[in-house]
Amino acid sequence: EAPVQAIVHRDVDINAQLPVPTHNELDSGPYIAAGLMISRNPKTGVQNVSIHRCQISGPNRIGVLLLPRHTWTYARMAEEMGQALEVAIVIGNDPASLLASQAVVPLDFDEMEIAGALHGAPVEMVKCQTNQVRVPARAEIVLEGRVLPDVVEPEGPFGEFPQYYGKRADRHVIEVDAITHRLHPIFHTIIGGGMEHLLLGGLPREATLLETLRRNDPSVLDLHLSRGGVCRYHLVVKVAKKQEGTPKNIMMGAFAGHYDVKQVIVVDEDVNIHDPEQVEWAVATRFQADRDLLVVSNSQGSKLDPTTTEDGVGAKMGLDATIPLATDDFTFKVIQVPGADSIDLEQMLDDEGEAAAIIGNEETGRE
Repeated sequence: EAPVQAIVHRDVDINAQLPVPTHNELDSGPYIAAGLMISRNPKTGVQNVSIHRCQISGPNRIGVLLLPRHTWTYARMAEEMGQALEVAIVIGNDPASLLASQAVVPLDFDEMEIAGALHGAPVEMVKCQTNQVRVPARAEIVLEGRVLPDVVEPEGPFGEFPQYYGKRADRHVIEVDAITHRLHPIFHTIIGGGMEHLLLGGLPREATLLETLRRNDPSVLDLHLSRGGVCRYHLVVKVAKKQEGTPKNIMMGAFAGHYDVKQVIVVDEDVNIHDPEQVEWAVATRFQADRDLLVVSNSQGSKLDPTTTEDGVGAKMGLDATIPLATDDFTFKVIQVPGADSIDLEQMLDDEGEAAAIIGNEETGRE
């Protein structure tokens, strides 16, 4: 028997049976913010795992924001077949499963395979009580339901990862048929725009974007979705440049790798991409806008970016902050004090003998 099905509620009243919180000042109401939504391809049965904000709209009704990726595609397929899309919302998951759900993978690639790889063993799954969806057997809580075909209702506003509110609009509706949970379940949630939310989205995107870019260009060494860019919009890529024009190809590959990516800065291998000051220094000293700037207008971006249109259409920008290959060795030679790399100043100041010797040498020099 699966621990997550120890208790089964078929007479559903979400707010009475679960402690779903209202997170932010202007949120429209209680939201499930950290639930894995598992859906099945209505034609093949292959499952998809993702996270969507889920507004509690009634005792057994949820308003859900489906962005144009895999769950949204499955819902449209089901609508075309005149069916509801069977889903489950799983609350209280292990960190590996949460991270796996955010991987950027092709349609019909089950993210639980990634979770299993991170665990080093397959994740134990169990069939839902009221539909065909399989869910993690050792989760805390599961809401079983259906995305209703051709039904939309108002959802939002809700505080999102850009640290602004996602607007109210008519969106998909889930009707919940059952709730199952452990004997003493723990309800996990995430605060929108907090560090947990940002890293949960950023780390898996970094991994999949790195794989995508390296597949096409082995000069890509590393990349980072910056905290200031909400771990989704701003990407810094480190390269070992061998040919001019490569940085712009990398920018376009990153834009295609995920529509959320809005800005790409490409830097040389001597720049620490995790240090915002070093990245800014590279842009300040190695970038010229009339030569090194790429702007792509009217492209698909994030619908949660308040600067895009209602459909998420906006512009993308790439900055080539790499040294031109044809330049001489001296122009971009970074200044260095001889012997500075071999001195551990912190250790010297902590060592009373070393510090006294430095002071003594300074006083002798004054005499």
